[in-house]
Amino acid sequence: MLARVCRASALHARARPALLPSGRRPLHVTRATSSTVMPAEAQELIKAEGYKYLDVRTPAEFSAGHAPAAVNVDVFDPDFVAGVQRAFPDKAESLLVGCKAGRRSLTAIGLLSQAGYTDLVNLTGGFDLWAAQGLPLEA
Repeated sequence: MLARVCRASALHARARPALLPSGRRPLHVTRATSSTVMPAEAQELIKAEGYKYLDVRTPAEFSAGHAPAAVNVDVFDPDFVAGVQRAFPDKAESLLVGCKAGRRSLTAIGLLSQAGYTDLVNLTGGFDLWAAQGLPLEA
């Protein structure tokens, strides 16, 4: 009796995702395990524990307002991981990852985990909640 070999995984590995209407390819990431914190706790991590704020919103969103000392690398930039590696070459660096509302930051955490970053914390509610809670802002 011959065993059948499934080649679906090999075909899937070579498949290219469809283009979105914007011309970009969708991001495919695995869910990474990470902590999530509310904005007040996030601010404490920055002050007391030396976390760096990685803002993964678009440059336009970032320039409209951001947390003090935040570093902006757009998660939709095709060179996102390389941009983060330039800003934070130490993959053990403690990073607080935030976006507008909390979804893009999860995508960013997945990409960064795959790239070897190990200390990533997601900002629940993103910059919108940070600002709504009256935490410090820069423009």
